[in-house]
Amino acid sequence: MDPELPPLPIGRAGRVEAASLTNAAGNHALLVRQGAAPRALVTSEQGDDRERVVVVPLDDDVELRVDGDALAVWLAEGSVTGAGGARVPGWANAIGYVLILLVVVFVILGGATFFGWIFDLAGAAR
Repeated sequence: MDPELPPLPIGRAGRVEAASLTNAAGNHALLVRQGAAPRALVTSEQGDDRERVVVVPLDDDVELRVDGDALAVWLAEGSVTGAGGARVPGWANAIGYVLILLVVVFVILGGATFFGWIFDLAGAAR
């Protein structure tokens, strides 16, 4: 089994990589490895109407997920957890808090003024 293409990095750090392999019978597979240690083999075998994907764990640290949410979790990982995103500077947070406090103060003053007018109108109507 000789590698055909340069390995493809997997994961955030890129220490785990996938190498394309072809055996003597011409079957293709991906060997997932970390350094020189093989971790898993991904291949396929002929099924009834389409090929079945076969994942063979080669050590104890390989986790197989068979639920339908695994792909969604992987796709949303960066956007939901915010990993690697830019942090908001402290001065921007301070300005945001001041603006929110100003809005709250104006809402309270506006409410007091509005209800003052309503009570004045109600008192004048009597």
